[in-house]
Amino acid sequence: MNDTSSQKQLPKPWISTELSAWLVLSVFFVASLIVMGMLGRLAWANYNAAMKTLDNAQLRSHVATGVFYQEPRSMSSRTLERLPAAVDPCHGEPDICMPLKPGYRIKTLPAAGYGPVASLVLPDATHIQLWAQDSGTDIVFQTYQVSRWTHRKQVVNLIQNAGYARYDIANFQPYAVVEYSVTLPDGNKVWMTPGGSYSIRVVPVTKAPQSPAQTRIEIAVRTGSATATNGVRTVSIAERQMVIINGNERIPSPQEATWQIVRDPDWSAITIGKDDPNAPTQWDSYTRDGSPNMAITERNGTASVVLGCNPKTPDFCQKDKQLKILRLTRSGLQFHEYAVGVEQYLDADVSEFTSLRLTAWVRLLAQQSASGTIESASCPIKFQLVYKFISPDDQQQERTICLYPTTAKNVTQQESGDTLYRALPLYRWYKLDLDLRQDGFLKVARYLQVIRIEANGLNYLAEITDLSLTGRQ
Repeated sequence: MNDTSSQKQLPKPWISTELSAWLVLSVFFVASLIVMGMLGRLAWANYNAAMKTLDNAQLRSHVATGVFYQEPRSMSSRTLERLPAAVDPCHGEPDICMPLKPGYRIKTLPAAGYGPVASLVLPDATHIQLWAQDSGTDIVFQTYQVSRWTHRKQVVNLIQNAGYARYDIANFQPYAVVEYSVTLPDGNKVWMTPGGSYSIRVVPVTKAPQSPAQTRIEIAVRTGSATATNGVRTVSIAERQMVIINGNERIPSPQEATWQIVRDPDWSAITIGKDDPNAPTQWDSYTRDGSPNMAITERNGTASVVLGCNPKTPDFCQKDKQLKILRLTRSGLQFHEYAVGVEQYLDADVSEFTSLRLTAWVRLLAQQSASGTIESASCPIKFQLVYKFISPDDQQQERTICLYPTTAKNVTQQESGDTLYRALPLYRWYKLDLDLRQDGFLKVARYLQVIRIEANGLNYLAEITDLSLTGRQ
């Protein structure tokens, strides 16, 4: 039985076909806008972040030998040699030059000499000088890039594995953002602002065979400012400040940028006479006969370290305030002069120091000499520096500061040859204070080899304390 009235009516659609089509079109339109926006943002980011490597960096060697370079992915180093005239960037100049590309590794050897032996010169006028002190410099010219399209950002990075380098970063560069950084051992890194001058020294620290190798890093700021970081601690370094990082220890707070050239200047680890060959010492004692015919009994000068009051408060002092004093003494009836002293092998490249200040408190409590004239005085207290001017091949030179006793109220100073004579009062502490860069002999010396401190005469009792030989850049 067909009953049309009983048939169920189909439900009306919730949304019309026309509206459904519009919704689909709208979704696709919005999605296309999102995709286009993302693509545009990606393109803009690439426009700003895309970097390109710059050319025209240059490696310059200021010496004939001792400077090597290693190309990327190469296992061997090559000596820097002069290129043919047609392609020589330094044709007609004394320097030996070659184009430098990122990834090149530069090494210098101690035989290259003292002072800056090579330079990295960048197109933006930045000048990076390499020394050969310690065991030589090992540095990688890692990155030299600018933003490809905007030219608003510059990124420069070097890796310094060892040695001493000076970074003079050019000022007024045509970039809104300039990032100059040096990657150092043990996870350390330093960032330097343009227009400043900086120095970095990386010295391997001798460790026991079973201990991991560590380094000592010195970061100093002449002008400008720098930031040192190791991922855990970040320290800002201002002008005339430095930080010293030992191994993988935390970066310490900055300190004044001065360098103590003499090791153990307060005699804290000295062993006179080497009674214990395993004892830590930075000084060696020595004696010098005044005549080849001296009897054994006359060779009786001694060097010792004693405790005494600070020269600033010489009369009364508590035991915990006392200083170690080097005492050089000889007594008895003598017929020939005899010298006793201590010496230290400095092996110090001092070419960066515009100031070399030698200071010490000295006191002469007894003195008898075979000579009564200044010109032939036996120097009851003598400081002697052995130095060279430029190259390891240079002849050794000596500069002597002779301190002799006087009863006059005014301390006088005279010179004779390579010896500077300075009178000092008997029985009282006297502060020796000399800037060796003001001295005609040591004004331009680049290398200090040895320092000696000795007493000489028939009889003497000389004391020296609070010694310092500091350099400033």
